[in-house]
Amino acid sequence: MRIIKTVSVLMSLLTIGFVDTVSAHHSFAMFDRTREEVLDGKVVRWAFNSPHVALYIETEDGTLYSLEGAAPPALITRPPAMNGFTFQPEDHVRVVYCPLHDGRPGGALGYIITDDDTFYRPNDGGCGPSQNWEEWIAAGYQSREEAEAAE
Repeated sequence: MRIIKTVSVLMSLLTIGFVDTVSAHHSFAMFDRTREEVLDGKVVRWAFNSPHVALYIETEDGTLYSLEGAAPPALITRPPAMNGFTFQPEDHVRVVYCPLHDGRPGGALGYIITDDDTFYRPNDGGCGPSQNWEEWIAAGYQSREEAEAAE
């Protein structure tokens, strides 16, 4: 009987630990979802991996940004579809993203815009970008705050 109680307690603790880890993994608390900003740079790496894709871009001043997006299965079904070869090193892109709260160079992906003005949506709950970005990019705005102030 003592072994059954011990195993039950151990299983309960493991379950609580697993649930806590899963909920922490899906937290978007690190991203400032009230801000949407534009980065311009070249692709260093496009990691089309589970559980989330990651885009690493280098800006003109040499800063490397690490940006997180949705899970790959979601991206292959969105128009235009994305895969592991969609973005290649040295490709020039503009990115709409929600920055990290702590100021490090990174954040959650909203849009990736290629030089032919294709708008890819690799976003998940970390950054649900405004729908007006096609107009705002064409007008040269660099943040949602700037665009909304001009309206």
